Amino acid sequence: MPRTAMFLLLALLSSGASADTVWTGTSPLSVTRGAGDILETRGGAITLSAESTGDKAFVGAITSLDAGPFQGREARLAGSVQVTDGNGIATLWIRADGPTGRLAFASSGDEPVHLADGAQARELRLYIPSGTTHLKLGATLNSPGRVAVEHLTLTAQDAPSGGVSAYDVVAYALATIRANALNADKVDWPTVQQAQLTPELKQRSAQEAYGRIRKVLDALADRHSFLQSPNEALAYRQRAVATRAIEVRPMQDLGYVLVPGLRGTDAAAGEAFATGLCEQIARLAPASTKGWILDLRQNTGGNMWPMLSGVHALLGDGEVGAFRDRNGVATSWRARAPKACGGDMAHHRVAVLVGPKTGSSGEAVAVSFRARPGTRFFGQPTAGLATANRGYPLPDGGALRLTRAMMLDRSGVAYPHGIQPEQPVPSDQDAIEAAAAWLRSMP
Repeated sequence: MPRTAMFLLLALLSSGASADTVWTGTSPLSVTRGAGDILETRGGAITLSAESTGDKAFVGAITSLDAGPFQGREARLAGSVQVTDGNGIATLWIRADGPTGRLAFASSGDEPVHLADGAQARELRLYIPSGTTHLKLGATLNSPGRVAVEHLTLTAQDAPSGGVSAYDVVAYALATIRANALNADKVDWPTVQQAQLTPELKQRSAQEAYGRIRKVLDALADRHSFLQSPNEALAYRQRAVATRAIEVRPMQDLGYVLVPGLRGTDAAAGEAFATGLCEQIARLAPASTKGWILDLRQNTGGNMWPMLSGVHALLGDGEVGAFRDRNGVATSWRARAPKACGGDMAHHRVAVLVGPKTGSSGEAVAVSFRARPGTRFFGQPTAGLATANRGYPLPDGGALRLTRAMMLDRSGVAYPHGIQPEQPVPSDQDAIEAAAAWLRSMP
């Protein structure tokens, strides 16, 4: 062998000669580049950018790996995430897929990264069920901009044992779903019990329960119920993080308010969100003589109560919506003014902007403005998740977020297929301009 060729071979062998992880975009709008191998100690890197998300909630970078080495273990995905351009949030995610679809999923969505945050370390842990065939993972950005991920590594670790069996978790979940789910009557319960609550689960770890529970949630077909791992459930209780910054600005004689989603249920953080939103609206009120533009197009949901509290001044003290359970029982809701902020603008005109990203609790805010006097909706239909979820703790520390009721507006109308705006505005046109024109045309 020639001396030069020998040196090249030795160099390749000493470096492991590993191939770079292959990344692709989740849509044609996702511009993705990658380098390095996420299975190596040094890790890999991704850059993801987009000028538009189109009609999707996000753009993303994705890769797929054989799940064999991870089955029955916990996958740890860790890296440094930085938004370098745009107003959106960036997240990491990982999913375990089997022959019939998703078995497990985890996301850093409860710890979103914004432009102002700089580089942030993020870590996900996901138990990989025994039936998993492929792992899919990557990064997402929920609005135009650019995100860079560095030192991204994927490793397998032994799964923790909490002394709870998969049988215990499945048994509790099935009973809870059957007793409380809005669409429980869509499930063939004798068949589900026989197929999912099997004796061998008594010898398996609690994490093996989640794939079986997800099959039952899929059978409900409400598109809104979901599971949280113990780590995710704990984070959701301890935090309340806005999916992007609140945006309030004057538009001559109008006030513009963008209300983002809010992920998490921490009471203090939720109160701070509501107070900050309310105070910004109050500061703008004297100049907003022709009304308000309330932008919910980027509100993908979370905790509805701080959002409603923040816009209380525009809603007023009366009933603004209700939940109707599967027995037809309706429970009304009101917006509560933050302790440190008030105001009464319930008589002001409001143009509400909605779109396909407006979902879940984002739709709750939209529903609270339906049938409100002096209000008109602009944009595109919402996501169709105008239903109410309640959290149920699982025996292993996880949580079942179960859809229990439909949302009703103040006139008693439900929106199972989403909210249709009175004035449709195509995605390539400016809904803000259309809303402003309507407000200024009013006497």
